[in-house]
Amino acid sequence: MRGVLQAAGTDSGGQRGYHLMWCCALEGVVCLGPRLGKQQTFVLLDEWVAPAPALVRDEALARLARRYFAAHGPASRRDFAWWSGLGAADASRALELTEDLQAERVGDGTLYVADSGLSRGSGRSPAARLLPAFDEYLVGYADRSAVLQPAHTRRVNNGGGLLAPTMTLHARVVGTWKRTLSRQVVRVQARLFDAPSPDDARALEAAAAAYGRFLGLTSQLELREA
Repeated sequence: MRGVLQAAGTDSGGQRGYHLMWCCALEGVVCLGPRLGKQQTFVLLDEWVAPAPALVRDEALARLARRYFAAHGPASRRDFAWWSGLGAADASRALELTEDLQAERVGDGTLYVADSGLSRGSGRSPAARLLPAFDEYLVGYADRSAVLQPAHTRRVNNGGGLLAPTMTLHARVVGTWKRTLSRQVVRVQARLFDAPSPDDARALEAAAAAYGRFLGLTSQLELREA
């Protein structure tokens, strides 16, 4: 890509080529392609993604709502509006148009879930997970109190729009983590909100080991109470 830009007379030196590439991605010219070793590749969007049929506004609203609640439900209308950037009127209209949503009153509000989101897999999910920064588990909701205690919010989101990598236990955020890579080892340093039980510590060790296997490295977990 840099060679193409240079040949066309556009300087791609320094960080310029990187920013021009992401500009092309935002404009829908290119998208992320398969990785080539450790390098990220890009492909032309028109050659990689099949053309999508044009939708009228109501069809687009209904499809967006259906996909959001299938992936994020149970969630509220406010969650959907915040995540999608829609105004309150459009978010409400989207809910009206989406027939396969189930609503349930929880406390003072109403939560929605798509029928497709009610199915459950046959296997049990791991008790612990290591989630990256800006994972949808938190980013997908305006109200995160169901999985993150408000008292710990500042430890995860300390301002400036930054969300730290998080650790979950039994679907609740219990701390943050960071990694240090060497040639053969990934060192996972965890900062937990509270001291874990022996069973929970073993679950976190299993999650770190799974992350190490994903990277093709041996994992070392360091647990500390923040």
